[in-house]
Amino acid sequence: MPGQLQEMKKERNNDVVKAAIFDMDGLMFDTERLASDGWKYAGEVLGFEIDDGKLSQTRGRNVADARSLFLKWYGDQVDYDEARSLRCEYLNSRLRQYGMPIKEGLTELLAYLKEKGYKRALATSTHRETVEWYFELAGLPLDFEAVVCGDEVENSKPAPDVFLKAAKKLDTDPRMCLVLEDSPNGIRAGASAGCKVVMVPDLDMPTEETQKLCMKICENLREVIEILEAF
Repeated sequence: MPGQLQEMKKERNNDVVKAAIFDMDGLMFDTERLASDGWKYAGEVLGFEIDDGKLSQTRGRNVADARSLFLKWYGDQVDYDEARSLRCEYLNSRLRQYGMPIKEGLTELLAYLKEKGYKRALATSTHRETVEWYFELAGLPLDFEAVVCGDEVENSKPAPDVFLKAAKKLDTDPRMCLVLEDSPNGIRAGASAGCKVVMVPDLDMPTEETQKLCMKICENLREVIEILEAF
């Protein structure tokens, strides 16, 4: 009987959410469309074609992994670093001109999490310097108990490293962390880490695979509050 009670308590604890771990691009900020346009612009300048299928594979990956994909696709015909530089110039110039587009429900969700005492982390494949600039452009404080960036883990999404490191920094069991993601690679990473995963689709729509890996699919970040209220 004591063993059964302990097991029941363990199962109940696994259903608790103590922390929320955010992706950034495409989840908090509407930057993925500009990034995709930037890659296509780089292709026009350098003479290579990149379709939406290839772009989907790059989302959520760090620079090293994206470079490997380009080598696989184009061999030595495309200089990845030159293409990425053009993509960054395209993206950054438009962010400077028009500002940082914030995704629907972000500010409400962040305020709710802070008010209710949830731990909060940011886990992104983007480098820290860019992360800080994005939040400055958005006029938002980088107010998280933990921030883990793409150049700070060995393996990028879809490997679980970035979410496991975030959970460790939060001193929270990954099973009690709610990962918020928009990309298939990020969803795979969150599920592999043992976290609960919610998808808020951006450019990539839910597939049979991602639906199975997610506990819920939301239209916007505001709907995540309803999920947390149910726990």
